[in-house]
Order: sequence, then structure tokens, then C-alpha cells
Amino acid sequence: MPSVAIVAGEASGDVSGGALARELRRLQPDISIWGAGGPAMRSSGVELVADFSWAGAIGIIESLKLAPRLLFELANLKKEFVRRRPDVFIPIDFGAFNVKLGSFARIQGIPSIYYFPPGSWRRKPRDYSKLSAASDRIITPFPWSETILREAGIDATFLGHPLLDHVSPGLTRSEFAGRLNGISEPSQVGRIVGLLPGSRSHEIHHILPVMLDACSIILKQVSSADTFVVAAGSDRAYREIDKVIKHWRSQAGENNIVQKIIVVRGLTYDVMAHSDLLLTCSGTATLEAMILGTPMIIVYRGSKWMKVEYLLRKGILEDFIGMPNIVAGREVCPELLGDQASPEAIAKLAVKWLERQEELQKVRQELNSVRAVLGEPGGTARAAQMVLRTMGLSRT
Repeated sequence: MPSVAIVAGEASGDVSGGALARELRRLQPDISIWGAGGPAMRSSGVELVADFSWAGAIGIIESLKLAPRLLFELANLKKEFVRRRPDVFIPIDFGAFNVKLGSFARIQGIPSIYYFPPGSWRRKPRDYSKLSAASDRIITPFPWSETILREAGIDATFLGHPLLDHVSPGLTRSEFAGRLNGISEPSQVGRIVGLLPGSRSHEIHHILPVMLDACSIILKQVSSADTFVVAAGSDRAYREIDKVIKHWRSQAGENNIVQKIIVVRGLTYDVMAHSDLLLTCSGTATLEAMILGTPMIIVYRGSKWMKVEYLLRKGILEDFIGMPNIVAGREVCPELLGDQASPEAIAKLAVKWLERQEELQKVRQELNSVRAVLGEPGGTARAAQMVLRTMGLSRT
């Protein structure tokens, strides 16, 4: 029986791993797929020998907190590779972990196809020697990444961004309105401001309170903005969001915004698609919102240690952190980082857009134009076909 191992650490990698697993099984029904990931891969029928739902982290400081547990899981997965000997290994992002595991797999004679190489969104070339040692070939989700990697001597291919295949709302606007406190008509909802504070615990605790404070200001200045929806992508994120909102409410006291905050689970794409404006943490969410064409204000705040780390590394970082801006190579949606991401600054930009519909429409048009850079839908199927050809299971 043909066997594939897939390992993803972050939530976005888990979603892509699950989609790829479904496509592999559709093309090759007898295939065995196992590895490490989260709920999306598990629901796609992947046998998880390690659950990495807890493993997402940004920055050196946050990553160090997870290091002991990750080293333990790395050792266990190496043992599984030796015992099971998959026909191919597919690492997805999660560079500090998967680069080591990919190098180990290749030493064991197991081909490694890196799907979503770490930092694939970056436009500035880096040292790719470790990535090269961990990969026989790379499937990258951005066209400029293919060019950069090929110039570095790496067998890299851009097949179209996989998110184009499955980023879509599950509900119509009427159905979505019905989920918001039982409202049945979209016209009764007013303007919707969606809040996407991130999936990691430290993001939720540092970013969500600032977003909520900004919404209090927005409500005072834009009377039609009367629905504020916080998207929780998982049960764990929902619990963290609920904890933060309860604390914020206890501090806010009598505040009109308190009664207008709605938290929804499992409807992230619906929040993105049906909001007039998004306040979103940087990361994959900004790319998903771009695909759906929703204007956004991109916000990022972290701990004091993360701020110090940012200042030390600022000179080597990219020009932008939001994916619409990275893809476009210019600012399409505003970014507010660190101390700049104050409630007042966020609200000022939001109010400007909400009061000028022509501004929002202009941004929507720009986002739709930028989306074309991601290629055509079907990238997941093309990636699955490449994996099967590498395994000697030819697919056209």
C-alpha cells in the first residue's frame, strides 16, 4: 500500500494538509496517509501520530517556550519514519521543525516534497542551504517564490495557491444574518465589522482588547456600524476569546458596544465574506480575506519581549506583514504595528472607510486585481498529482 507522511504545525498548514490529503485519497483511494497536524488533517482521514494543534508560535521568544515539547515530538516522528518508511514525506511550512525532519527523511532515503516552504511569501532572498538539504523538490504557493528558489538552484514549482480552492463562505448573507442573534433580514444587521484577532493565545490576549476598544470608538462615530463579529476558528480559540471578552467587559462597564459583540465559531470565512470591513491580525487570514475581496485594517501587537525582538530584527524584515500588500508589492490595506496599533488609530481608519463607501469599493477592486497574482484554482489537485508522480503512481 502506498504511504505518505504529512507534517504541519500551524493552523494554516493543517488546513492545507487536510485539503491535500483529501485530494490524494480521491486520486489514489488505497493510499495510507499519516503524520502530524491538527483537526483539519484528522477530519480528512489522516492518521495523526502527533497532534500539533498547540504548536503555532511567532517569534523567537514564543517559539522557545514550545522547544522542549517540539524536540520530544521530533524524536518520536523520527522513530515513526524509520518504522513505517513512507514512500514520500510532505512537510508543510513549520520550518524550524520540518527542515530538521525533512533532512532526516532524506538521509533515510525517503523523498521529501516541501509543500508551502517556510517564508515562501518573502520577496527577499535568503540562505536556502538548509531548505535545500530538507527537500527533493518544493511546491510553493507564490510565483515570485518559485523564481527566487530556482535562482538558488532548488527544484521549485508554483502550481497556483491552494487557498483558491476552498476559501469561500458556507452561508449566504441572509443565512449569516440569521446566525447573528436570530436576525432574519440582512437589512436589519447594519454595517458589519469583523474581528479576526488571530488563533494563537498570545495574539488573542494582546490584539483583541485593542480591537474591542477601537470598536467602542467606531460605534460612537458611525451609527450604522452596529454589528461587531469576532471569528473563532477553533474551540480552543473560542475559549481564549471568551476569556478576553469577559475580562474586557468587566473593565468596560456601561458601554453600548458590550451588547453588540457577537462571537461565532467555525464561520471564519462567512465573517470575512459578509463583513463590510475587517480588523485582522496579520497572517494567513489576510490572504483569505484578500481572496474574498473584503477590505481590512491589518493589526499586530505582541508582548514586550516580542517588541524588543521586532526592533532587533527590523532591518532584515520584509517591507510589509499583510499578505495583500506583500502580493501586490505595495500598500493596498493599511498596517498598524506595535504601539501604532492603538484603538484611536484603528478607529480613525475604520471610520474613514465606513463613512465613504466609494473608498471601500475601491479597495475591493484592488483586492480582486491582486488576487489574480495567486494563479488559477486547482492548485491542490495539481500538487497531489505531482506527489503521486514522485511516488511512481503516474497521474496526468
